[in-house]
Amino acid sequence: MSTDSFAQIVQTFGTDTKHWETDQADQIKAWIETDEGNRIFQEEKKLDDCLNLVLPPACTCLIDKIQAVVANEKIQRQILLFWKISPWISAACIVFGFCLGWYQNYSDYANTQSYFNTLFDNFYEQY
Repeated sequence: MSTDSFAQIVQTFGTDTKHWETDQADQIKAWIETDEGNRIFQEEKKLDDCLNLVLPPACTCLIDKIQAVVANEKIQRQILLFWKISPWISAACIVFGFCLGWYQNYSDYANTQSYFNTLFDNFYEQY
């Protein structure tokens, strides 16, 4: 292990041994015993201590805000999709209604008897 790789590992994982996610923990501890390694380790320890003092801001209702934004985005996409599809759905309904009306008119015409034919057929049968 070189000085650069030791410095990189300590800068990446910090000075707390619980956070070292590497197989080289024994080598890192050996480098801490050297003068150069101890200097690097102490500098990083000061930085870690300063960073540990900083508390993240309290975000009240952050999850609710994120869910509201996601829900609004979904609703906007659905409205946009509806506006894109609605003319085609309207045209399909118009064509379907026209065809259904045409078919109904044709079947009504085929299944009806003329009032006048029935009237005169019965009229001649009476006399």
